[in-house]
Amino acid sequence: MNKYQLTGDWQLHDYLVDGKKQEVKLWQVIALCDFSNIKTGQLGGWIENEDNLSQHGNCWIYGSECKVYGGSSVNDDAQIHGNSTLCHKAHISGRSIVKESLVSGECRIYDAARIVNGSQVIAVRGLTADNDKVLQIYGNATVNASRVVHQAQIFGNAVVNNAFIEHRAEVFGQAILEGNDENNIWVCDCARVFDNARIIAGRGEDQIPTIRYSSQVYGNALIEGDCLLKHNVHIFDDATLIGGPIQLDNQVQIYGQARVTGNVLIENNVQIYDKAAIDGLDGELIHIRGIKDINGEQRVTRSPFYGVF
Repeated sequence: MNKYQLTGDWQLHDYLVDGKKQEVKLWQVIALCDFSNIKTGQLGGWIENEDNLSQHGNCWIYGSECKVYGGSSVNDDAQIHGNSTLCHKAHISGRSIVKESLVSGECRIYDAARIVNGSQVIAVRGLTADNDKVLQIYGNATVNASRVVHQAQIFGNAVVNNAFIEHRAEVFGQAILEGNDENNIWVCDCARVFDNARIIAGRGEDQIPTIRYSSQVYGNALIEGDCLLKHNVHIFDDATLIGGPIQLDNQVQIYGQARVTGNVLIENNVQIYDKAAIDGLDGELIHIRGIKDINGEQRVTRSPFYGVF
């Protein structure tokens, strides 16, 4: 027995493809029986055809503002709420929830993942040689007020608040990205944030943590404020970066219980570990570059002369 049918009510929905206006005819659904918290005769959202909403499981499109079309599907016990749109081959399944958000392009949202509060998930394949990789959000991951694009992966128990996750970046494990209404967090270009790592945006101008170009933050590492990681930078163990501005570039590693604060530029094969600290005091720039190890309990408060360390 089918659990829903299309009503006689329809609407034309306009959208853009490559800058050109397209139009699709959508039909409102109505429940034919009781299931989950849905009652017989309850109206749901709008779909292009029955391929968009499974007749099996407890999946449902709640509310008169939800739209599903363009080869997309809602399956299992998944739910779409509020003013949400699922389109262009996006697939949601398991017990996942989309609420007040857009999910567009070929992607998979499944398990108990949650996409909420004005998030935008915009999948695009074919930008890299890894053409078969599709954007996925799964496990118990939560994406809140964030933008996730291209072929990004978010999974495990990761929490992504007010962030921009791009390209083939990955956020997973117990990682927490805590942006705010003033500043997003950026994780881009194959970067990875995982384990128990925390990335926190500050308040005020330029307090935007940015992780790029295959850099990784993991372990119990903490990054807060105006911090930029570029080109294979690794921050791990219990290391902390509190900006800033802090800029790390080209094979820099900070680990152990090391600390970097203030106005600091570190580049080109520098390692900082143990309980070492780099503290840019009073806004004066500290610049460290070249093949150097700073370890033990060393504390650096000004740019070293060449050859030091």
